[in-house]
Amino acid sequence: MTPPDTAHHAGTRPGALIQTRADRHLAAGQWLLSAEQDMQRARKDWADNGITLLRCGTLVTAVRLAAALVYAAADSDDLRDVDAYLGQALFGGPVFADTRWHLYYALVPEGTDRLLPWSYGSGDAECLGPNAYLGVPDPTRTDPGVGFSYWCVPPTPRRFAAPRRSPSS
Repeated sequence: MTPPDTAHHAGTRPGALIQTRADRHLAAGQWLLSAEQDMQRARKDWADNGITLLRCGTLVTAVRLAAALVYAAADSDDLRDVDAYLGQALFGGPVFADTRWHLYYALVPEGTDRLLPWSYGSGDAECLGPNAYLGVPDPTRTDPGVGFSYWCVPPTPRRFAAPRRSPSS
């Protein structure tokens, strides 16, 4: 039997390497921290507190969503159902929840804050650009029952959240 945290070759495709959860977390952490000047501090924050402060506007640009809005869109307030909904609706793009303040954050491509729809602002949704800082959980935090912040849809390097386009788009 293969230990769960080791890579092995997939039986369906000869030579295909399966990436372990630990490897995915490490890659996602490196990717997120590439936006940070003081990577040592950020790593220490993750190790000590499970969360670190990253500046928005470079790699990390986020859309902050009120939980009530997300629950309405998902037609549920069950966290597991909401997480599944977000994964589908945003094509697997990274999203984390702040359960203390009842907010969700979807990581979106840099420059999203400069697009016209975000110039109007809203109490339920706001794009955080270069003048904002964001408390980002460690990529290993994927359980809603641990701490105040967790990844609903864990990050994958260079993948961003994108809403589904309507058929007329």
